[in-house]
Amino acid sequence: MMAISQDTFKANTAYVMRDPDVGQSAQEFMDEQIEFTLQHRATTHPFLETYAKNGLPKEASKVLYLETLHYFKYLPFYVCGISTITRDEAMLRAIAFNARDELGQLKSHADIYHEFLLKKGISEEEITHYQCLPGTRALNDGIRALYSTPPLQKAMGALFADEAMSASMVSKYNDGLIREGLSERDRGFWTLHMQVEVGHSNAIFNVMEKHLQTQQERQTFIEGIHQYLHLMEMYWDGIAAKIKGMAHHG
Repeated sequence: MMAISQDTFKANTAYVMRDPDVGQSAQEFMDEQIEFTLQHRATTHPFLETYAKNGLPKEASKVLYLETLHYFKYLPFYVCGISTITRDEAMLRAIAFNARDELGQLKSHADIYHEFLLKKGISEEEITHYQCLPGTRALNDGIRALYSTPPLQKAMGALFADEAMSASMVSKYNDGLIREGLSERDRGFWTLHMQVEVGHSNAIFNVMEKHLQTQQERQTFIEGIHQYLHLMEMYWDGIAAKIKGMAHHG
């Protein structure tokens, strides 16, 4: 079990390491936001915590991972939306790096995830025809809007929260899959992503300082974090309610 903490982001073994030249004030501010994100109910949702400890029965697990597919299937496209609201090349490089990473050289992370679903016994037909929950649709619409609408600080706050939350989320998914009896090989997608999301968070950390100079800019960054985490919380609430309903009818 790998718990994600502040120290995970600061490690000199991180997939993308932090730039030591980022000023102390910006560093402390962003560290506070990571801590806030890691403690937020969107990251420590009771459903997710219980899943990490116990896993889920087959049909309920199927719902979780099909909803998850709809949560992040188009994220690289949305992330690229940020490129239209900045003229900072360092920022564009960080955005392009994150999106390019998700796309891979020959196989995208979405392709690898698709293979994971098939290994988990979810059929091609189920993957194609699954209709996601309203909370998952709202999450997509909200992220797309956040990443393509100025001010830049709000979009980057949302993305910063996304990467930190995801690092923790994938470690909990991995724990739940261990409980469900999946082999290390079949969990490859998740062990890969624990490192990747931390690196993506650090890539943003390294380019944000000049955009977080004033109190107003920092407040706007925080607003993006809060809006993203609210969407994420509703996503978990929706999945938890659906799975609870299945248990009652099961």
